[in-house]
Amino acid sequence: YITWFAFLQASNNMGWARRAWALVADPEGQGIISEALNNATVQTKAEEEIAPVDDGILKTDTGDAAEEDHFDDAQIAMAVVIVVFLAVAAEPLLIRYRLTFIPTSVVWVAIGACSMALLAQYGQDKSSVLNPEIFFFLMIPPIIFNAGYTTEHSFFFGNFRAISGMAFLGTLISAGVIGAFLYAFCSWGYIPLDLKASTAFMFGALLSSTDPVGLLSVLNGKSFKNMDKNIKTVIVGESMLNDAVAITLYKTFASADFIAGAPGVAHHNQLSRGFILAVARFVYCTMLSLIMGVTFGLSTSAVSCKIKMLRKHPKIELLVTFFAAYLCYCVSEICQASGMLSVFTCGLVLSHYHQYNVSFPARIASKELSELISSIAEVVIYLYLGMTFTRSLYKDEILFYNTRMIIATLVLLYVSRAVAVSFVALLVNASGEAEDHLNWRSLVLLWFSAVRGAIPFALAVQIPGHNRGILVTTTLAIVVFTTIFNGGLTPPLARLLGLLQDENRLSTSKSKAVLNEEAHALWVDIDTVLSRYFGGERAVHAHEVSDLGKQPPVAHSVYIRGNNKNADIAYEEEEPVFVK
Repeated sequence: YITWFAFLQASNNMGWARRAWALVADPEGQGIISEALNNATVQTKAEEEIAPVDDGILKTDTGDAAEEDHFDDAQIAMAVVIVVFLAVAAEPLLIRYRLTFIPTSVVWVAIGACSMALLAQYGQDKSSVLNPEIFFFLMIPPIIFNAGYTTEHSFFFGNFRAISGMAFLGTLISAGVIGAFLYAFCSWGYIPLDLKASTAFMFGALLSSTDPVGLLSVLNGKSFKNMDKNIKTVIVGESMLNDAVAITLYKTFASADFIAGAPGVAHHNQLSRGFILAVARFVYCTMLSLIMGVTFGLSTSAVSCKIKMLRKHPKIELLVTFFAAYLCYCVSEICQASGMLSVFTCGLVLSHYHQYNVSFPARIASKELSELISSIAEVVIYLYLGMTFTRSLYKDEILFYNTRMIIATLVLLYVSRAVAVSFVALLVNASGEAEDHLNWRSLVLLWFSAVRGAIPFALAVQIPGHNRGILVTTTLAIVVFTTIFNGGLTPPLARLLGLLQDENRLSTSKSKAVLNEEAHALWVDIDTVLSRYFGGERAVHAHEVSDLGKQPPVAHSVYIRGNNKNADIAYEEEEPVFVK
């Protein structure tokens, strides 16, 4: 009150001072002032309570603790770089010391297993299962995109009947055989496991996925240099599409209701109805994935064809190429389609049209960058598989092995693969010409070379239920076994079957591109029309021919070396042409 009165005395507004003095002197006014002061105090406390609180954004270690964490992170980063470098350097070392019969993926798994064993010696053996979303959104897309972007179209479409038959029909047969018999074994009590029908078919779908990474590491070795490209294309192409089909089947079985509680006829009717719905959803997802891949590929090609100014900016062309492919993958996953099948199809379309529309530096850089990212992703995946396998050997409440389950699954794996290969071969040989038939040697190699890899493991981690641990360790054991056993014995088997002889060198340059003359002529006409809007090799060739007719010829000397002959040849081109 004394402070209030002093303030009033210092005020020049005497009228306001008199009213304030009357308020202070009046007992009722004193109550009003006290209530206002109390309200102000409560409001101040409320503002302090609702003030922004540090929720962890700024809660970082400082001082000695921060320095210690920084030192530990630097050690981890250094260890990661060393391990990845050793894994990358494994391939040239195998070639240098003539150990090409050992698949590179086996070496990568061994390096990862040894790394985890060393970490366990220092007490850093905490179990950690990598988030499967990291696999599907960071590791797998670059591998599948690179496969589609670098595939030789003549060999791929020349053997498309066998590739599509193995990828679609073969995968469906393999998944059905494994899922049905595994569910029957568990129901009969041979495998002491309470496994539902939906989980059994999901497990069969993920095990029907062959690994393109492991197959590429085997077939690209020096041992397969003289192998017929048509056989190699069938094996690798089937594994590329097979992964996307297996994931689509996995999602289909996960969404379908195969769990029937009522016995008897109702149980079988519900199971049959669920299987029919699963097949319908599989067809829908496959068609949607193909449509989205073609749509994104053609849209990107149209942009690069019509906007000529992009050729002055190779960096932007690179960004457009990879962003379009990754956006295609993400949109497909959002739409409940197969992102892998979409990005593989998008890569095929981009390699046919888009890569001829961009500048020469962007074209070369896109190929090299795609292969680099794909190689790093492959190395990281197999390193992690090796580390996880070593960690699973320790006592753990979640990760433990069931020997009977592993043996039964391995038997079903080989039996289902044999049934699928035989059935698809009958259809292909019955419908195609004699030169397109798959002989028994090719079928044996196609059956044995089915290596399982990272995608089955990533799918197994997502299986719900209390049996998740057994299914994960079973998948991990099958992945490691097939990588070492099948991958290591594939080159000797191919040599034993006579598929690596010298006479196959002549067939490596021939592809079955023209399966039907009428269909090929129709495709040429369609491709010529599409090239007007989306560019491509035909559009570039047509543009060069038109330019030659409009501009005066410019002669350039080109030296051709070979067989001790040197000749000067004049070409009517704008720029020098170098002929090897």
